Amino acid sequence: MGGAFDRRGAAIAAALGVIALLLGLVPASDTIARDRETGVQAMYDCVSGSVRRAVTVAFTGVYPTAGRPGQPLRAERFAVRPELTPDAVTALLPPGTTGVSGTARLVVEVAQNGASARAEWAELTASAATGAEGLRPVFTGEVAAITLSAPGKVTLTAGELTLMLQAAPEPGSASAPSSAPSPAPASGSGSAPASAPSPASAPSPVLGAASGPATASGSSAPPGPTGRAGREQLPTSTAPVELHCTPANPPAPRLATWTVEPSGAGTGSASASPPPSTTADSRTHPPAIQIGPGPLATAPVCPAAPPAGELDPGRLPKPPPGAVEGSLGASLCVVAVGYATVHKLGSAMIVNDPHGSPGPIHLNLGKRTVSAPDYDESDSVGLLHFPDARSTFLTFGFQPTSAQVAFEPEPVTVVNIRRGETFTTTIAYRQYLRVHDVRVNGVPLDVGPRCRTARPFDTVLSGAYNFLTGGVLDGELTIPPFAGCGSRGEDLSPLFTAALSGPGNAVRIRQGQLAGAGSAPPVPELPQR
Repeated sequence: MGGAFDRRGAAIAAALGVIALLLGLVPASDTIARDRETGVQAMYDCVSGSVRRAVTVAFTGVYPTAGRPGQPLRAERFAVRPELTPDAVTALLPPGTTGVSGTARLVVEVAQNGASARAEWAELTASAATGAEGLRPVFTGEVAAITLSAPGKVTLTAGELTLMLQAAPEPGSASAPSSAPSPAPASGSGSAPASAPSPASAPSPVLGAASGPATASGSSAPPGPTGRAGREQLPTSTAPVELHCTPANPPAPRLATWTVEPSGAGTGSASASPPPSTTADSRTHPPAIQIGPGPLATAPVCPAAPPAGELDPGRLPKPPPGAVEGSLGASLCVVAVGYATVHKLGSAMIVNDPHGSPGPIHLNLGKRTVSAPDYDESDSVGLLHFPDARSTFLTFGFQPTSAQVAFEPEPVTVVNIRRGETFTTTIAYRQYLRVHDVRVNGVPLDVGPRCRTARPFDTVLSGAYNFLTGGVLDGELTIPPFAGCGSRGEDLSPLFTAALSGPGNAVRIRQGQLAGAGSAPPVPELPQR
């Protein structure tokens, strides 16, 4: 009885872990998923000129709990939340400030196995924040990925914080601060950024807003003895104020920790060797800690002969009146990479990782062509060659789980249309998603050879770009129930269905440039989510 219970419990736990694996997430338990979103608060000393004030800063984000060597990982939904009290606003910002927007840059120390690296999470932006009892701007943005070449515990620690704030003064107030950088005089020398801009030069943007005219006036006050008739500006901006902030008390705030598992954790091996290099020079060893995206992989060479397959007539638009149909029939290849989001869990997985071994789409380009006045259409058949994806993570925070995820697509129909100067591209196909080679603590868990979606599901992606040069495609999927998962009388299919199946699953893919037979198509970077 006890052995059967333990085996069933392990199977259920592992199945939940595999669901998380498909998403690059922790298991699909609401409580555990929430635990991944962490927050920390620390006191910072912020300085502007000769003025110093203590500012409470909160950091929030969703961090990975585990990874493997060579796998780029990043914090999601990261935010910096400084609390500017009324005293701090009065001391650090221009008189009369009632709102701020701006950018933030945070230095993060990444440490593992005695090594460390400096990451700069920059280009975090905040829209206008206002408040009667202080200001609480929220700076958000995509942060740099982190790739570790060896297993071990990883620690992320927050360091210096730089805030570039654009103050919005109260209407009618004087806004030339004594503690902020002085704006250029209106009559200024050649270094003043905004005497009237010439037609050849646009105003310089400051913090995402066109601020040339505002800095030219130097003040939002109405024209007076120091003003100029006809140059009155709305009281919306002054010169930006830069705050340099450092942690007030040691130790510096720890943002997150996670564990990089050995590459062989899924097979029971204790090997800690990094994955094979995908760069042209395989003798180059990757750095212990790499900040930012890793080197893009090299795609296979495109075959000489076009692939077999037929266009799906149900996906082809009706030709315009008087159109002439023809055929091109050429072998070309392209690489497409991106993200798929599962609506039920609100998180995404990488599709065809450009830093791993991305597979191409092999095309019979222009199997049908349509031409009419101011209209050109090229309809192509493609075969997807996405590799199986393996991932390793910790189930429930302590149990290493790994699996292979296979994509089983039908032929792809690609429709590229030019109407005048406008291009549209649509890629459509049907596919199964199958899971196999599942291991828990290195021990195989038999989910059967047909653990996959009960039927193929439709995938339709579209974008406004020329298919020949590449661009970004967006779509939304409905994932059907799973079937065939489990063995020895244990049906694990309902667990997959409960966690993954349903509508509203957004997909964003970046398509690279086409390459002809005999050449390797370029591998694009992942799109912005």
